[in-house]
Amino acid sequence: MNKIVDIYLPLDSREVPNNEIWPIAIKQLDELIKVIEKCGWKANVLNSDKPVSSVAEGMQVIKRAKGERFINFMAGWSYPDFSVSPMWQLPYDVPKLLLGSTISNYPGGVGLLATASGMVHVGIETGRLFVEDFKKPKDFADAIHAFLNEGSYRPPYPDTIEVSVSQVHKKKARNVIDQLKGSIYGAVGPRSMQMWNKISEADFLKYFGIAREGFDGLRLAKMAEKIPDKRAEQALNFLIEKGMDIRLGKDPVKDLTKDMVVFQMKVYFALLELKRQFGLDFIGVQDQLDWVEHYPATDLTLGILNNRLRPESNEETMVAATEADDGAAITMQVLKLLSSGEPVGFNDLRYWDAKQELYWFVNSGALAPYFAYGSHKSLEGAWSERQTYMYFKQGGGTCTVVVRVPGVVTWARFSFRNHKMYLCAGRGITDIPTEEQWKERSNQCNPEWPHWYLKLCSQIEWKINSNHPITVKGDYLADLKAVAEELGIPFECYDYKTPDQLVS
Repeated sequence: MNKIVDIYLPLDSREVPNNEIWPIAIKQLDELIKVIEKCGWKANVLNSDKPVSSVAEGMQVIKRAKGERFINFMAGWSYPDFSVSPMWQLPYDVPKLLLGSTISNYPGGVGLLATASGMVHVGIETGRLFVEDFKKPKDFADAIHAFLNEGSYRPPYPDTIEVSVSQVHKKKARNVIDQLKGSIYGAVGPRSMQMWNKISEADFLKYFGIAREGFDGLRLAKMAEKIPDKRAEQALNFLIEKGMDIRLGKDPVKDLTKDMVVFQMKVYFALLELKRQFGLDFIGVQDQLDWVEHYPATDLTLGILNNRLRPESNEETMVAATEADDGAAITMQVLKLLSSGEPVGFNDLRYWDAKQELYWFVNSGALAPYFAYGSHKSLEGAWSERQTYMYFKQGGGTCTVVVRVPGVVTWARFSFRNHKMYLCAGRGITDIPTEEQWKERSNQCNPEWPHWYLKLCSQIEWKINSNHPITVKGDYLADLKAVAEELGIPFECYDYKTPDQLVS
């Protein structure tokens, strides 16, 4: 054994966020190397000069690997295929560890979970380790020691609860599956930010009986341009009249301008027209990275579509997944049907405090204003402001809320393992923060985005193979297990507590 561990550092494809995160990554890397050396190993950093920022770069950098162990270190958001395709080139039997920085400022944990999704999808076995404070080596030294000297690191996980399925649950599941069959899903744009969350046309048919239609983002842009300004402005006025705080300003670099929101409302109507023309039942829109380089983000548009109360509404939600995440979209549609058409939440698993069992679900888009206070008659509690320039050059806002709908929540996710689909799920309860708590929590964690704080019945960061857990108000765990059984796919419950135990 040569006792060399290769360290590989992928990040974003965009220069500005990489320039901001890279100096932090180097400091964290130095602390990691100290721990590695104390374990009697030598670190071989494959790209110490700059982060991997494309698949092509990754394919070249990975050729420098020569160690007996391999650590993929993600200090911030990292495009998953900057890791998956390059790491496929490594020997299968080399132990591999995904290591993510989980400081709240940058989504390193999100990048790890998105990358883990791709790894398990194609059958690459990896461990995972999350580190928040690299200046506290005692917090992660044992994990690194185990990985280096034993070839694996997997913390113990409690026994999960048994989920009982009744005939009522089975009947409900069959009804949902019957509604899915013959429906049509529309995906606008290719996979977002190189994520491994697409479902092929063949698999949509094989598992669900659903047709998958694909559309270029250019079609949507041209359709939006044809929407009259007056109609879009009326939609903006509708949002304001119903209580949504649209925080407009004059500076397009710093502020959400009226022109941005008017365009987002044009996209709203263009998507409804796409639905009408092609008979779509639910949709996913890529947004990042192609769209946001040229147009305001679609996040506000998608959040409004997921709401019952919306411009020119038929009083029904229209499932719209951001980042063209097919696995999220079908999960949202299933939860919508199980919950009799209620809004469903699209989230990133951004940050967590394991000791408190408290999780930050934070994503730029597709969270309905409903989740502010649980009202179908008002948009009060929701607001929209300009998203950060570093990621959204052309601006646009989102449906920002602090979720204050009390009670039990179910999260779920359709994912792939070794190219085969499975369904995982669990539960929790909404943690409703005070205004001071929200300000403190969101201070370094995108306060311009929607935030949903949850106490979960599991530590899903060790289990879930996606960065996008999907949420709905209510307990649908047994229903989801019944759906999986009817579809003939595995079901995985990660809960080792019940919601009652969280409040006892």
